[in-house]
Amino acid sequence: MRALEPIGADAKVLPFRRPPAAVRVRRRSRWRVLAAPLARAVFLFGAPVGIVAWLLTAPTFAFARVEVEGARFVELEWVEHSVAPLVGENIWRLSLPAVERLVLGNPWVAAAKIEKRPPDALHVELVERRPGALLRTQEGLVVLDEAGRPIAPWEPRYGGGGLLIVSLGAASEVDLGGALAIADELERAAPAWGRTLSEVVVLGDDEFRLYLGAVKYPLAVRAGTLAARLPAFAALLPELERRYAAIAQVDLRFSRRIVFQPIAERS
Repeated sequence: MRALEPIGADAKVLPFRRPPAAVRVRRRSRWRVLAAPLARAVFLFGAPVGIVAWLLTAPTFAFARVEVEGARFVELEWVEHSVAPLVGENIWRLSLPAVERLVLGNPWVAAAKIEKRPPDALHVELVERRPGALLRTQEGLVVLDEAGRPIAPWEPRYGGGGLLIVSLGAASEVDLGGALAIADELERAAPAWGRTLSEVVVLGDDEFRLYLGAVKYPLAVRAGTLAARLPAFAALLPELERRYAAIAQVDLRFSRRIVFQPIAERS
C-alpha cells in the first residue's frame, strides 16, 4: 500500500458535497396516503347511494299509465280509474299488493298479476271469472260464474247467447251451483237432451224443473236420479204423446212412479 503524501502549502481544499444517492427523501403526508383509498370508497359506495336516491325521486319514474292484458269483461277505463289515486307516485315505491287489491275490486276479476314497467307504467294481467249461466230475477238478468255465484247484472256487451237461464221457483235462498250441476248431470245421462236444455228452475236444494227442446213440456227432477229415471221416461214418452195431445208437466222426482199432468182439451 502506498502511503499518502503530505498536503503541500499550495494545496486547495474543496468543500464536501453529498452524493445524489444520499439526498434525504421527504415523507409523504398521512392524508395523502389515505386519499386514494378514500376516493375509491366514495366511488364504490357513494355512487350506488346516489343512483338509488335518483331512482326514488326523479320525476321520470312517476307512475303515469297502466297496461292491461286479459280484459274481456273488465273495461280499461275501470282499471285506470281504480289506480288513479296512485298516479304521480314513484313507481319504485308503489306496493304491488296494494295495486292488486284495487284491481280485485271489480267483480269480474278472479285474480291479477301486477308488474312494474319502468319508467312510468304498471302492467296488469287479469284472470276473469267465466260466465256459466244467467240468473233471472225481478230486476233483470244477473251473470253467474261457473260455480253458480253471482258476478254482475247482465249487460248487452257481455253477450250471453246460449247461456243457461236459471230462475228461482218456490226457493229463495239456495245454492245456485246446484242448477249448473243438474245441467251437467243431464248432459251425462242424456247428451242429446242435455244439449237442448234452456232453463233450470230451482224448486229446492236438490229439486229442479228443466225446460229443454227435446221434450215439449218441463220435467221436475231430483238431483242424482237422472241416470236411473230418464231411460224409463224415454220408453214411456211415445205412449204419453199418443194418448195426450198436451201435457203441462212430467214429475220424475218419485222413485217408483212417473207423474204427469195433462192439459184438458177445451170443448
